[in-house]
Amino acid sequence: MTRNFWMGCIAAGAVLAAPAAFASEIKVANVGDMRSAIPAGATDPGTQVPQVQIYEGLLTWREDGSVAPMLAADMPEISGDGLTYVFTLREGLSFHDDTPVTATSVAKTWNWYLNAENAWVCRAYFDGSGQVKIESVEALSDLQVSFMLAHPAPQLLTQMARTDCQEGAIMAESMVDSPERPTVPVGTGPFKVEDIRPGQEIVLTRFDKYKSRSEPTDGFAGKKEALVDKIRLVIIPDPAATSGALLAGNIDLWPRIDLSYAQALAAAPGLTVDSSATPSIYTLAIQTKAGALQNPALRRAVNYAIDRKAMVEALTENMATASSTIVPASSQFYRGTVENGFDYNPEKVAELLVEADYQGEPIVITTNKNYPMMFETGVMVQGYLQAASINAQLDIADFATQFSRYNTGNYEMATWNYNPSADPSLVIDRFTGAKDTQASKLWTNPEARALTDQLLRTPIAEQQPIYDALHEMFIQDAPMIVWGTGEVTSAYKSSLKGYAAWTGRLPRLWGVSLQ
Repeated sequence: MTRNFWMGCIAAGAVLAAPAAFASEIKVANVGDMRSAIPAGATDPGTQVPQVQIYEGLLTWREDGSVAPMLAADMPEISGDGLTYVFTLREGLSFHDDTPVTATSVAKTWNWYLNAENAWVCRAYFDGSGQVKIESVEALSDLQVSFMLAHPAPQLLTQMARTDCQEGAIMAESMVDSPERPTVPVGTGPFKVEDIRPGQEIVLTRFDKYKSRSEPTDGFAGKKEALVDKIRLVIIPDPAATSGALLAGNIDLWPRIDLSYAQALAAAPGLTVDSSATPSIYTLAIQTKAGALQNPALRRAVNYAIDRKAMVEALTENMATASSTIVPASSQFYRGTVENGFDYNPEKVAELLVEADYQGEPIVITTNKNYPMMFETGVMVQGYLQAASINAQLDIADFATQFSRYNTGNYEMATWNYNPSADPSLVIDRFTGAKDTQASKLWTNPEARALTDQLLRTPIAEQQPIYDALHEMFIQDAPMIVWGTGEVTSAYKSSLKGYAAWTGRLPRLWGVSLQ
């Protein structure tokens, strides 16, 4: 071996433990900083990518949409009256600060989540705003913790495993007990935080005390084995710069590429590009309680003005599926909801504008440039609406501002893409309900909320008619624009082994190595 080779290994911090050399670290492009240390404290990809490596909850998802235990040894024991759920923890678990995971840790985390003063974004799923109301969470012993409900709620386990809520991940007691808002996450996952350099990188290292489950890896469930010593999440907001870094070999993985670069990356030697459909939807949220868009006829006109097939071609290189339904095309339930939807129909738009008595009131579309697809979606939809004589204007904010506006309902229309959920009913659950209990809700029709609640407690084999009824109601109410079903396309060095794009969208960096 040459001196330059050895010096290169030293400079990179590589460890050569065997003749078959594997890199000691992988470099992964991350679109932004981790905006919160709290699980689901922010739901942007820049935050979610590191958090999914760091945190774990009592429960998680398998790829088929079923709920599986993670920190819990097994599924909980449920009392006969359906009010008490007792979880038993796996033995020998540790947090990244070397403190043990106990029932007290679980109770402290969940009581922190349920405390209104902490403003956890997912609290409304568990405080009685919906169908689940947790009255108390208490440690029964070192390894047993009970959740007491106000009334039976079969949806509890599904809600606890929500990926958009980071599975209600359990935080170290040092985080929960801190008098200040924590800035560094301390969880139980296979990787822990070594360093955070805002605007530059997030460095994760293998957690040597991690105790993996024995089942095969399945979705976010099962075995998680850290095969590298370090993950370097390199902050690169600009997609052109990210593509250049991958082509130059300065990063190993771009988990979710800008699709305009897909062909060039696929043609590059030494790189692999693969895609997967995801159980999510591309949308524009609509404010239905204020402004011109209170009128359902105008909302339907807006929906008929959109050429979804052209948007999918332009924005996703035809890798996504054009759709106007709230049921993701990747779902088994999509088959019953495709015949009656919003097609591109300028004549219908003109009729509905007359019915709505539209007088040219401005409709402001909020978007951001942090995520190019969201920005380009806003530009395309503005063009379609203006072509249909609808006075659409663009408001460009940074994503943090747009995120706040979405959660407070402070917008007229906004580009918004929902995170994948293995259970499509949870996608609908996110935007359906009363605004006075959760301002981010879009579809306020009480009948839609009742059907969603019915869906959440109905066995999978009996759900199809409920999805069909929700779809028909959605087409009449038009509380948002759905223009496609989500996908994820990754690009990475072909020497990166064990990695692939998958339906959960977020990269699973356990079980991954770099030759």
